[in-house]
Amino acid sequence: MSVLAPARGEAALAERWFAGLRAPSRVEDGRRLRIRFPGVPAPGYGPDARDAVIELDGAELCGDVELHLRASGWRAHGHHDDPAYARVVLHVVEENDGAALVTPHASGRAIPLAVAPPAAAPPLPGFSPPCAATAAHTSPAPALERLGLERLRAKASRAANWAAARGPAPVLYALALETLAGRRNREAFAEVARRLPLPALLDRAPAPGEARAAAFAAALHEAARDLPLVRHGGRPAASPERRLEALGGLAARLWPGPAPAWPEPLAGPGSIPRALRAPGIGAGAAVELAVNAVLPVALGARLWQEEATLERFRSLPAPAPYGQLRSLAGWLGAAGGDPLARAAALQGALQLHARHCSRGNCGACPLS
Repeated sequence: MSVLAPARGEAALAERWFAGLRAPSRVEDGRRLRIRFPGVPAPGYGPDARDAVIELDGAELCGDVELHLRASGWRAHGHHDDPAYARVVLHVVEENDGAALVTPHASGRAIPLAVAPPAAAPPLPGFSPPCAATAAHTSPAPALERLGLERLRAKASRAANWAAARGPAPVLYALALETLAGRRNREAFAEVARRLPLPALLDRAPAPGEARAAAFAAALHEAARDLPLVRHGGRPAASPERRLEALGGLAARLWPGPAPAWPEPLAGPGSIPRALRAPGIGAGAAVELAVNAVLPVALGARLWQEEATLERFRSLPAPAPYGQLRSLAGWLGAAGGDPLARAAALQGALQLHARHCSRGNCGACPLS
């Protein structure tokens, strides 16, 4: 029987932080410190914890937390001028090996610096919000689905205004670009859609089949050539270049001719997300495209009957879970089952996280 080795270094500090690290009562510059919520583990590149809530001298701060063994690790790792670390509200270290009482960032912010107590210090009780106790007795599914439908309607409202000016197909194309971009490249891919709108893309590649997909991908790469695309971390298949290639293949499938019309494969809600599969776009990404691009446009532009659209939304499986929802999923699923197994519930959890979890509003949310 194998035994997992204990975590070491910064990984051990991160384990202590999320398990209830007994933080010091004051930061290095003397202000009183209270940890109200440690945040959730951040996947991949960026700060170690997202959406933490702390108090400094009674003033509430919401943002990210970065963990290092030594304070000098901040600059050694290049965080001091990295925009991804501009939301950090607390820098936690095991040793302050410099003279500074705060951690500077190129944005001009002076980030509070806290020295963690020795590892032998007993941890605080694990954080458990009121929603966890509620979910143990009542299924969170109805409330999450209701919030998910609310989120979809908000997206549909935005798409409706946009489609009224440009037509539904160009909006679908633009939202597909934003969806495939991911969080860090969303604005850059939105700029690609502005530089190369769907009619202009279709004019570039009259050839059918694989040649059409390759021509679309080349045109998209050209439109993105001088944009600041983020390539930190992540799988090679999720790189911005590969995402543009995937969009080129999907566009060739959805628009085989020169007219920027609503795609025939998406004539009705029963045809998704199978119609959204293409090289580089797996089942999870197809669901993301359905939820964030196809359904909002179809509902907002009234291309499909509303009840059929909403029913399809309810039936979609959820894509891979988001790192920011990992803790919430654990709290809501403590009584068994997967509370975020459906796309509607996952979207509802995102709505809940944005409105309450990330703002320290535990006890005021619909599930508490």
